[in-house]
Amino acid sequence: MREAIEDVWDNLVDEIEERGFDHRLVIPGTLAIGVAAIVVVATLFSLGASLVFDEPSSSSNVLDLSFNEAVFMPRAEECIDEGNGQDSPEFAIGYEPSLAMDSAGNLFITAHKDLRWGGTGTPLGPILGGPFDFWYACEEGEETTWDYWASWLWKSNDGGLTWGAGDNFEPTPGNHLMANYLAGGSECLGDEGDIAVDGEDVVYYLDTTLEDNWWHKFLDGGNTYEGGICDRMNTMAADDRPWVAAQGDGIVHYLGNSGASPPECSGDVGRYWYYHSENGGDSFSQCYAMPGGWSTIAAEADGTYVYVAQESSDGGSGNVIVRISDDYGRGTGPSPSDGTWQEPVSVGPRNGNCPEGYPVIETNEVGTVAVIWADCPDGGTGPWDMRIALSYDRGINWSEWEITPFERGMNMYPFVSISDNDVISVAFYGLDFDQNGSEDGYTAGKEWFLYAGALQAPQANDSWDFSIADPAPLHTVTSYEESNGDTHAL
Repeated sequence: MREAIEDVWDNLVDEIEERGFDHRLVIPGTLAIGVAAIVVVATLFSLGASLVFDEPSSSSNVLDLSFNEAVFMPRAEECIDEGNGQDSPEFAIGYEPSLAMDSAGNLFITAHKDLRWGGTGTPLGPILGGPFDFWYACEEGEETTWDYWASWLWKSNDGGLTWGAGDNFEPTPGNHLMANYLAGGSECLGDEGDIAVDGEDVVYYLDTTLEDNWWHKFLDGGNTYEGGICDRMNTMAADDRPWVAAQGDGIVHYLGNSGASPPECSGDVGRYWYYHSENGGDSFSQCYAMPGGWSTIAAEADGTYVYVAQESSDGGSGNVIVRISDDYGRGTGPSPSDGTWQEPVSVGPRNGNCPEGYPVIETNEVGTVAVIWADCPDGGTGPWDMRIALSYDRGINWSEWEITPFERGMNMYPFVSISDNDVISVAFYGLDFDQNGSEDGYTAGKEWFLYAGALQAPQANDSWDFSIADPAPLHTVTSYEESNGDTHAL
C-alpha cells in the first residue's frame, strides 16, 4: 500500500510540474481530523489526474473521483491520555480545520481548538467559575484533550502519506507558567486558525486568541520557522474564525470577524474588517470595514486580483455579494477608503440563514472565480439547498444556479476549489434525509457523511455527481440534537 501511494505521489509531482495546477486548498470543518478529510482534499483540489480523476467522457464533463483510506492527524506520544474521553485518544482532535498546499505539493493543516487547555482548573477560575489552577498541556495526571497547548500546525511533505508537526510546533509539556516564547509556536495559546501560501511558497498561519492574533511563517515546506515566535498582529479583540489569503511576494490579506467596529475606526461599521500587508505580515493596514454578513477571501497566487464573498447582511435573507480588487487590495489604509476595491456585485440570492452555510470563494490563475453557499429556506433542520456562482473572466460576468445534492437533506460547510485547467471541485458535509428508505427529516440515528464531486469547466445548470468520500460516517444525529434542532456537532 505504501509503495503504491509513493508511486502515485511521484506521478503527482510530475503532473503538477507539467500541468501547472493551482494549489490553494480549503476544506470544511470536522470534529475529528481524519484520513477522510485529508484524502478528500487530495482528491478535491486537483492534485493531479493520475491520482484522483478519470478523464471525462466525450458526452460529459463529470470527473470520477477515487479516494484513499483515511489517515488521522497524529498526537505526540507524550500527549496521549487514555482517560480524556476521546474515542481515539491517540489522534489529535479539532474542528473548523484549514488546509493549504504550496507549489511543491507540501500540505499544511490546523484546526479549531476551543481554548480548553488541560487541567481541572484555570487561571481565570474566579472569573469563569471553578477552581484556580494553571493551564497544562501533555502533563501526566492532567487533562490533555487539547494538547500542544492549543496552537497546532501539521505538515506533510509526501502528499499526505505521513504527517508531523511544523517547525517549532512540537508538543510542549508542562503548565503555562513554565511556558515562554523560546519554547515554540505551539505555546502561543491559539484558538481558531487559517493558513495561506503566497507566490513564493511562504506559508502564513494566523491563529486567534480572542484577545489578538498570532502570526507564524514557514519556509521549506513547513520545515523552517521564519521570524519571531508568536508575532502579534495588533488588531481588534474578540475576533472569531479568521480568513487569510496570500499572493505575490509577501502580500497578505486578513479578514477579521469581530461583529463590531474597533475603537480606532469608529467611523465605519462592519462585521468584517480587512487588513492588508505587503511585507509578509510584519505590519498591516487598519480601519477598512466590509459591511455585510459572513465572508471569505481568495487571491491569485501570482496575479493581482483578490476577491471577497459575503452575505449582504446578517439577516435571514438577502444576496451573496462579491468584492473585487484588481490591484492586490491596495489603498484601504491608514484612513477609511475603498482604495482599489470595486463596488460589490450581487451574484445570487440567500433564502435562509443556515447554521453553517456561509459563502466560500476561490479562484485560480486564469481568471476563474467560484462562490458556493448553502441556503435553508425551510429552517435550520429543514431541507437545505446549495448554490454556486461562477465567472470565467475575473468577475465581469457571472452564472448562478442551484446544485442541491439531495431530494431532501442538508449540505453543511460547502467548499470549492479550482485547478488552473478549470476542474471545479465541491465538498460538503451531507445528511440525506432519505437514507435507508427513511421518509422523515432530521432525526436521531441518521448519519452525516463527507461528499465530493468534480466537473471540468462547468457551465450554467451543469450538475455535479456527488459521492461519499469515506464510508465511515462523520457523525450520527443524537436524540438531543433532534429535539433541540442542534446541527453544530460538525
